[in-house]
Amino acid sequence: MIKLTGKNISFLQVALIIILGVLIYSNCSSGNFIWDDHGLIKDNDYIKNWSNLPKIITADFGAGGQTKSNFYRPLQTIVQMAGYSLWGTKTTGYHFISIFAHILAAIIFYFLLRNIFYDRTISFLASLLFLSSPINTEAVCYISGLSDPLGLVFMLACFIFYIKSLSSKNIGLYILALLSFVLALFSKENAVVLPLLILVYHYAFGKKLQIQKLIPFFGILIGYISLRLAILNLPENLALTPVGLWERIPIFFAGITEYLRLLLLPFDLHVEYTYQLFRFTDAKVILGLILTFSLIIFAFIRRKVNPGVFFAIAWFFITFLPVSNIYPISYAFIMEHYLYVPALGFFIILSGLFCQPLKSKIFTSFLRFFIIGLLILYSYLTVKQTEYWKQPIAFYKRTLQYAPHSWRFYNELGIEYAGAGNNLEAEAAYKEALRINPDAVGVYYNLGNLYKKTGNQESLLATEKIVNEMKAKLVRQYCGMASQFKAMGRYTEALIAFKKALEFNQNNLIVCSDLASTYVLAGRYKDAITLFKKVLGVRPDFALAYNNLAVAYYYLKQYDLAVKNCDKAIALGYSVEPKFINLLKPHKK
Repeated sequence: MIKLTGKNISFLQVALIIILGVLIYSNCSSGNFIWDDHGLIKDNDYIKNWSNLPKIITADFGAGGQTKSNFYRPLQTIVQMAGYSLWGTKTTGYHFISIFAHILAAIIFYFLLRNIFYDRTISFLASLLFLSSPINTEAVCYISGLSDPLGLVFMLACFIFYIKSLSSKNIGLYILALLSFVLALFSKENAVVLPLLILVYHYAFGKKLQIQKLIPFFGILIGYISLRLAILNLPENLALTPVGLWERIPIFFAGITEYLRLLLLPFDLHVEYTYQLFRFTDAKVILGLILTFSLIIFAFIRRKVNPGVFFAIAWFFITFLPVSNIYPISYAFIMEHYLYVPALGFFIILSGLFCQPLKSKIFTSFLRFFIIGLLILYSYLTVKQTEYWKQPIAFYKRTLQYAPHSWRFYNELGIEYAGAGNNLEAEAAYKEALRINPDAVGVYYNLGNLYKKTGNQESLLATEKIVNEMKAKLVRQYCGMASQFKAMGRYTEALIAFKKALEFNQNNLIVCSDLASTYVLAGRYKDAITLFKKVLGVRPDFALAYNNLAVAYYYLKQYDLAVKNCDKAIALGYSVEPKFINLLKPHKK
């Protein structure tokens, strides 16, 4: 009989993790591109040539697909660029990357728990629960969701290297921890909480904190935030969220209730949870508030007796914060893939609950059968859920069964029908989207393209008329909003609103001029000058633009140009303010 050593058991457990992961997710490897996969991969010009690498590093996540994004995830795009160079638009390769990353995350999770709890059983069970949980299918089967498993791989690796560096003189381990942190940040934004998780680790387990080892993490974090702000030009790329912080707090607690329900009962999973507003008196909000504070209080009460519980609960809430929509990042009420990282805390607690009676030999046989049964159930539900992500039309139709009022998904369904040549079905889907949201101008664009394709000239002209009317209406609405913000001195919001107006009519010189003037008020003189020059290139007799251009040059201390443009404004009949003329007098030659 072969005696199993500790290393052999670890090797066997890792092998079982790999085998289970492959068995569960191999079904989704034949899935097609769905939803954002088209813009981020299939139609992403940046990933088609390695010469675009500098663009990827210095642009937002959606730039290569001609879409605006508030995300900066260059590592995911680079990985998918490597994939494109190997297999082009064949989806199997991209699915392989996602499945591999998920299995690797489960393995590293296993080793992290071994380094924290020194308990092979808890580590193995928690990893299997995480690996097989159906709640993770969105992050794994959705090709564009690679940022979740990829980011988690480097977050967990960073944690392991950091823990090992505490008791080692090997500086290489610490450097690997810092490098992993950088790669995690470049994979997904939620890695920003890693330094806080490290502090929680020290506090929970009473580990002596070495400040000199923590400072570089915060240095990297500050550098990353600065880079992200520069590249994404935030907060200008933020949407004009319709609700304030006070209205988002109830959504946070309702989300806690729903997310814990999904973890405990992972049934009827789908991608579209339509945005909802809640009141503090709603049952989901009250329950979420009770659960949140009860878990936090329980964690502190049990910290000294069971630091693992404190660590797991803290992990859940800390990693949940970046995706909680307290800071608005999406228009969805919840999204299943937001649980990908926080769920690790839940599975640590669940495995601990199972393993404690096993050690005490209480109901051992029953518990073993129950655990095996739970893993089989998880695996079955996950395999079943992978079917959901394979075919686009079936994906959208099933989603609409759960979210029948989602105009976005009717629009996506119409796009898929149109691409498949099912024109009547496409028209019906677009019209349903417009019935739900008559102001969805993008749907009108798609409907117009469909009519152009089918040669339905009468319907095309009618649709184009509606589009033009809607664009004019939206320009007026956003300009009105911008003017209000401008009057209140809220120049950042005014800039956002003016830019939104320009999305519907880029050649509107009045809006361009108003935007440029707001740049001046916001102190962004170079941006103002660039825009004023664009306006004057189209309309060289625009006196107001010359006046405002003179103001921008004045603040940049380019007085000759300020005088020159002021004189042009006066020559065109513009009444320049006497105070400004007096300011320019000392600079006239």
